[in-house]
Amino acid sequence: MKKEFKKDQILGAASAIFSQKGFHQAKMDEIAVLAKVAKGTLYYNFSSKSKLFAATVTQGLNKIMTQIKEELESDLPFMAHLKGLISCIVRLYISHSEVSRIYANEMSSSIDDQVLVEIKEVRKEFIQFIEDILKTGEEKGYLKPLPHHLSAMAVVGMVDTLCANHLDHPAGSPVEQIIDTIFTILSTGLVADNSFNA
Repeated sequence: MKKEFKKDQILGAASAIFSQKGFHQAKMDEIAVLAKVAKGTLYYNFSSKSKLFAATVTQGLNKIMTQIKEELESDLPFMAHLKGLISCIVRLYISHSEVSRIYANEMSSSIDDQVLVEIKEVRKEFIQFIEDILKTGEEKGYLKPLPHHLSAMAVVGMVDTLCANHLDHPAGSPVEQIIDTIFTILSTGLVADNSFNA
């Protein structure tokens, strides 16, 4: 139990440092100081900065998925369920902004291939999670029969882009507006009904 607590302390500190400084500028020494652990304890738990970085992102995304699953256990109609899903993902993305920023800023950097593989694996699980929900919606007749994987990637892409913009410009894009925009695009689309008669 104590070991897990230390690990969580380290991951919390790493998340803060990586989001502020990026992977390459972050130092293991400062992560140890912020986590209030000895440097030896840090390396005992994570043998390299790359491994710590991968663990930080994967733990963050797994926490988000767990929370989404818990919040969406309900008997609501599918469309209410879909809006709840979007709301949940957006709010968690923003409240876990440290992990979100790390993911968005560092995936194009020169990070070890093994680290990228681990992060891409948990990202794939997240997309699969969304895919399963969309598949259920199609089976129940609520959604059009589109390729589930592409649809899930489109949903995640919209959330990534709009939430990243919110984190940079909070006043310009309120959270409720982001949720409503994504839900409207997914549920009724961008084209006005009367456009088909024009």
